[in-house]
Amino acid sequence: MGLLTGEWNVIVVGGVIEENGRYLIAQRKRGDAYELRWEFPGGKVRQGETPEEALKRELSEELDLDVTVQEFLGAQEDSDSEGAVKILYYRVRVDSGSYTLNAHEKVQWVTLNELYKYSLLDGDRAFVKRLTDASIG
Repeated sequence: MGLLTGEWNVIVVGGVIEENGRYLIAQRKRGDAYELRWEFPGGKVRQGETPEEALKRELSEELDLDVTVQEFLGAQEDSDSEGAVKILYYRVRVDSGSYTLNAHEKVQWVTLNELYKYSLLDGDRAFVKRLTDASIG
């Protein structure tokens, strides 16, 4: 069964960017859905895009980053006002860019244990638990 099969209203990708034992998280802007909540940066997969293409596009649009999508780390199910959501998480390497805040209030580099101190989106919080349990980082 493929990653995109199933009854999903929305497929979302999240980039897990880790450098020197710290992970990049981003805070959503005021006025956005889930304002001021923290997330792994990424976004919705558009019709005709692969998850990897969507993640490269989203990180370019949101943070002005040029990235290489590396390995698939796992999936998480969630729901929101649009219905059933499937979130696909990928390890990402930053090749170049400026971390410009085009779609977020701020970004923060945090350790795996510090992630629990932030008001993460529900799907991301569940993924962090799996990340910690599996010691994927």
